[in-house]
Amino acid sequence: MSTIELKNLVISKISEVNDEAFLLAINTILDSKSESILILSDDQKSSIKKSQKEYLEGNYFSNDSVNEEMEKWLKQ
Repeated sequence: MSTIELKNLVISKISEVNDEAFLLAINTILDSKSESILILSDDQKSSIKKSQKEYLEGNYFSNDSVNEEMEKWLKQ
Protein backbone atom coordinates (compact mmCIF):
# COMPACT_ATOMS: atom_id res chain seq x y z
CA MET A 1 0.00 0.00 0.00
CA SER A 2 1.41 3.38 -0.96
CA THR A 3 1.66 6.33 1.41
CA ILE A 4 -1.13 8.15 -0.44
CA GLU A 5 -3.39 5.10 -0.24
CA LEU A 6 -2.66 4.74 3.47
CA LYS A 7 -3.39 8.42 4.11
CA ASN A 8 -6.69 8.16 2.27
CA LEU A 9 -7.62 5.02 4.24
CA VAL A 10 -6.84 6.71 7.57
CA ILE A 11 -8.77 9.84 6.58
CA SER A 12 -11.73 7.72 5.55
CA LYS A 13 -11.73 5.83 8.85
CA ILE A 14 -11.33 9.00 10.92
CA SER A 15 -14.24 10.66 9.11
CA GLU A 16 -16.50 7.84 10.37
CA VAL A 17 -15.50 8.25 14.03
CA ASN A 18 -17.84 10.20 16.33
CA ASP A 19 -16.08 9.51 19.63
CA GLU A 20 -14.75 12.90 20.77
CA ALA A 21 -12.19 11.45 23.20
CA PHE A 22 -10.81 9.20 20.48
CA LEU A 23 -10.60 12.09 18.02
CA LEU A 24 -8.83 14.23 20.64
CA ALA A 25 -6.32 11.41 21.15
CA ILE A 26 -5.69 11.19 17.40
CA ASN A 27 -5.33 14.96 17.25
CA THR A 28 -2.76 14.85 20.05
CA ILE A 29 -0.77 12.22 18.16
CA LEU A 30 -0.88 14.29 14.98
CA ASP A 31 0.09 17.46 16.86
CA SER A 32 3.08 15.74 18.41
CA LYS A 33 4.27 14.72 14.95
CA SER A 34 4.02 18.26 13.60
CA GLU A 35 5.71 19.69 16.72
CA SER A 36 8.82 17.67 15.93
CA ILE A 37 9.85 20.50 13.61
CA LEU A 38 12.54 22.39 15.48
CA ILE A 39 12.48 26.18 15.37
CA LEU A 40 15.78 27.75 16.38
CA SER A 41 16.38 31.20 17.81
CA ASP A 42 18.91 33.52 16.18
CA ASP A 43 21.36 32.80 19.03
CA GLN A 44 21.02 29.07 18.47
CA LYS A 45 21.56 29.45 14.72
CA SER A 46 24.62 31.60 15.37
CA SER A 47 26.02 29.06 17.81
CA ILE A 48 25.53 26.24 15.30
CA LYS A 49 27.26 28.23 12.55
CA LYS A 50 30.16 28.99 14.88
CA SER A 51 30.46 25.32 15.82
CA GLN A 52 30.38 24.24 12.17
CA LYS A 53 33.15 26.71 11.37
CA GLU A 54 35.27 25.44 14.26
CA TYR A 55 34.75 21.86 13.11
CA LEU A 56 35.73 22.67 9.52
CA GLU A 57 38.87 24.40 10.85
CA GLY A 58 39.76 21.26 12.81
CA ASN A 59 39.09 22.83 16.21
CA TYR A 60 37.63 19.80 17.95
CA PHE A 61 38.64 16.75 19.95
CA SER A 62 37.98 13.18 18.91
CA ASN A 63 35.95 10.98 21.19
CA ASP A 64 38.98 8.73 21.71
CA SER A 65 41.22 11.61 22.80
CA VAL A 66 38.58 12.87 25.24
CA ASN A 67 38.16 9.38 26.68
CA GLU A 68 41.94 9.06 27.08
CA GLU A 69 42.10 12.41 28.87
CA MET A 70 39.25 11.41 31.18
CA GLU A 71 41.04 8.17 32.04
CA LYS A 72 44.14 10.17 32.98
CA TRP A 73 42.09 12.45 35.23
CA LEU A 74 40.35 9.52 36.88
CA LYS A 75 43.69 7.85 37.70
CA GLN A 76 44.94 10.88 39.60
